Amino acid sequence: MATESLAEVVRSLTPQEQDAVRQFIDYLKRRDSSVSQSPFLRAADEFIAQHPDLLPRLAQ
Repeated sequence: MATESLAEVVRSLTPQEQDAVRQFIDYLKRRDSSVSQSPFLRAADEFIAQHPDLLPRLAQ
């Protein structure tokens, strides 16, 4: 997706939706920095990626 079209999509959202997008981006930025610092989180992410079927079953 081109940057311009992504910006257009975000501009078309309600203010609440735009805030949610900003929060999600902030989460991704924090996640990237924390994952690189934490071997446990890296291992957890790898496990989740290898076993995606477990999370929905655990959530039940």
